[in-house]
Amino acid sequence: MFTGIIQSIGLIKKIESLKKDARITIAYKPNQIKASSLGDSISVNGVCLTIQKKQKNQFTFHVSEETLNRTIAFTEKSLVNLESALLYNGKVGGHFVTGHIDGIGKIASVKTTSQCWILEIKPPKSLLKFIAEKGSIAINGVSLTINSIKNDKFKVNIIPFTLKETNLGNLTKGSEINLEIDLIARYLENILKRK
Repeated sequence: MFTGIIQSIGLIKKIESLKKDARITIAYKPNQIKASSLGDSISVNGVCLTIQKKQKNQFTFHVSEETLNRTIAFTEKSLVNLESALLYNGKVGGHFVTGHIDGIGKIASVKTTSQCWILEIKPPKSLLKFIAEKGSIAINGVSLTINSIKNDKFKVNIIPFTLKETNLGNLTKGSEINLEIDLIARYLENILKRK
């Protein structure tokens, strides 16, 4: 479980093919990530991955075919958002984020107002019913509030701090992003389906 408050930006150093799976090594800044051990979970662009190997300033993760098929592509030398798993004696600054990606969205437009960015995002049609104005959503692991919804798109506001401290500042029109809907919406829909 995570909060969607990014602790560090990592750099993908190496991707090794393991038939249908992959092994990914990511460099990180140790002073920005809380102490993590083998077997711990780290959110990588919103994807919950387990630390398989830990070296000086680097984590290595095994990424399954299922994860590769459901998330945006990992590419060498790309920047990724990193967050350690939530400690239950800590504060929740964002919202509860599981690290289980629900779909891939696409940036429809990027606009600036003052120093903030407004991202217009087109999610998969299957996720639209879970997206509510002023509700929460995780984009590449970042906890954000939905400003508005119109037709098949929604908008979020990105403040300067978030642009600087995450990889969202690298997004452009057409960029693909990992989306995780709010946990409550997911369970509520499941309950209503079973009634």
